[in-house]
Amino acid sequence: MIDREKPVQDCLRHLMPSLSIYTEGRHYQDCLELYNHALSKQSLVCARPRTEQEVSHLVQLCTEESIPFAVRSGGHDFFGRSLVHKGILIDMRAMDSVGVEPDQASARVGGGVIAGPLQETLNSQGLFTPTGQAKSVGYVSWACGGGYGFYVGTYGFGVDQILGARVVLAGGHVVDTDEDPELLWALRGAGAGIFGIVTELRVKVYPVPKLYAGFLAFPLAEAATVLDRIEKLLEDDFPDEFSGDAIAVNPEMAPMPVTEPCFVLFWCWTSISGDIAPAKGFLEQMMQAGRVLGNTVTETTPAAYGLGDSSSGIFFRSRNVDRIHQKVGAILALHPPPHPLSAVIFHNNHGKGVRHEVSDNVGAAFPNRHQHVILGLHGGTKPGQVDAQELADATRWVTELEEAIDQTGLSLQGGFPAFWPPDQVDVEGFFGGQGATRLQRLKARLDPNDLFHHALPGLKAG
Repeated sequence: MIDREKPVQDCLRHLMPSLSIYTEGRHYQDCLELYNHALSKQSLVCARPRTEQEVSHLVQLCTEESIPFAVRSGGHDFFGRSLVHKGILIDMRAMDSVGVEPDQASARVGGGVIAGPLQETLNSQGLFTPTGQAKSVGYVSWACGGGYGFYVGTYGFGVDQILGARVVLAGGHVVDTDEDPELLWALRGAGAGIFGIVTELRVKVYPVPKLYAGFLAFPLAEAATVLDRIEKLLEDDFPDEFSGDAIAVNPEMAPMPVTEPCFVLFWCWTSISGDIAPAKGFLEQMMQAGRVLGNTVTETTPAAYGLGDSSSGIFFRSRNVDRIHQKVGAILALHPPPHPLSAVIFHNNHGKGVRHEVSDNVGAAFPNRHQHVILGLHGGTKPGQVDAQELADATRWVTELEEAIDQTGLSLQGGFPAFWPPDQVDVEGFFGGQGATRLQRLKARLDPNDLFHHALPGLKAG
């Protein structure tokens, strides 16, 4: 029990002297520094646990005293699930261990590890595991939420790499998914913060593949023609090794020097065998799609390739379509990004990820086993302080894009929950009737009082 007459931070320091606690200053501000600068909730306390026991004690305290809390790692959630107003923000980033097992086929990673450092650590041992486009994303939330990225075609989704987990449940109880396979099933696709706090993931690792990768840019004004030609090329031949991810962006956010708004392919060919000759031939074909503004494709590694930070004030929405499409290019050409950090991000999903599910007898809650492209409508503004008028302009641009894509009839049902406002996620629509029922039953068993309610409010028991 805590003394209600004392501030929460004083009680925490008394109950857990080893816990790092911040209420002001540089470390506190770092806890609140999220990718979306338009989020402005202020937490009373930022707590940075270093051990599973500290996480357990924090959750136990919040459960017993009805203290609101939220959990963050990379802080990339667009909708504020990584913040809490007048409560405790649990910053997991100090739990960033990476331990490779002796057989070098799997690794144990801490609940706060970030994608870029994870790749660098594994790379130093000649190993690799799939991560997403951005190096600054929290790995555990990325993997448990689905795990989209450059390597879906060759290795599958992030969920397909998860072998097990340790999770702190409501009340502070710690469970290993070896003891609860239904929880493992749910963590593979429903997300990391639905039933508890993931303190450790056990994931598959592989020998480092050879990458032929970089950025290939075309003028955004010619996007309809460019996407039409790319669509036809991929219809005839969409190698598993080629990612197909892309971004429509202004020069300020482009990952390479350009002087006009552009459509940029994250051109990435992943060769497990080490043979990149087919990649070079495919790149030559791709360069015929239009006027090339720039090409940085070369031999590289997963640890070196990816995007850096482009945080700002953001209004974000998403749509799923079945493929890169000429009509999408026409819409983008008519609706160029209004601000330096406004963009449309393409996550192109095909190959092994959509052909094969997890091969063990547990399976995965992840439902999107079909070829599809997620369009992330990134209504960013510019670095620095949020400007209300610029954010309103970005919001209007995103809304117009949503409407234009819907009107073409390209939008698919369902979606990627992490890219939707939590209160707009139809659990049955996104996970299917059977999947929704299983998730609701698990919620009723593990978190009947809905302590972990930020990510999927529609899952609430009863």
